[in-house]
Amino acid sequence: MARVTLLDPDQAEGRSKEVFERVKGYYRMVPALQKALAYLPETTDALWTVSLNTVSEGSIREELKRVFFVVTSHEVECDYCTKAHMLALRLKRWSKDECVAVIEGQPSPRLSEKENAAVNFARVVGRRPAAVTDEMVDELRALGWTDAEVVEIVASVALMRYTSTVATALDVPLEKAMRGL
Repeated sequence: MARVTLLDPDQAEGRSKEVFERVKGYYRMVPALQKALAYLPETTDALWTVSLNTVSEGSIREELKRVFFVVTSHEVECDYCTKAHMLALRLKRWSKDECVAVIEGQPSPRLSEKENAAVNFARVVGRRPAAVTDEMVDELRALGWTDAEVVEIVASVALMRYTSTVATALDVPLEKAMRGL
């Protein structure tokens, strides 16, 4: 049960209704995270814009960013976000076991050595950003990651740390599709 009343999209008015319609246009429903955050419609809209931009901007493919999201969500102990991004990976044909393995720190055979190194870096950033060292970034560069891509990884993790904080602190309930993951 959420710690705040989730706003009902059917009862929303004004800016909240506009934001709900925008989100619904993408998902065909309004997730509980947006219903919880919608008391702040401009923040909800800004988060939605940042989320879409983080996924689409840059050179790292969406599937790998989803791996960063699920790993980060797990590191910060957000069940809602972990399951949401497991679901996103499942829609990209990842098995539940493949999702669990990468969450637990195993290299994924679906990813290259370079990509698995980026996932491990994202895990460190997600767990404790201050633990990142120059040597870690140099190792990524040695594998072929550019500075722009390092920023992209960090931005992906930062987005998940924010959304995970909101979802966890407000105890946002799982969507039906997430249950059982």
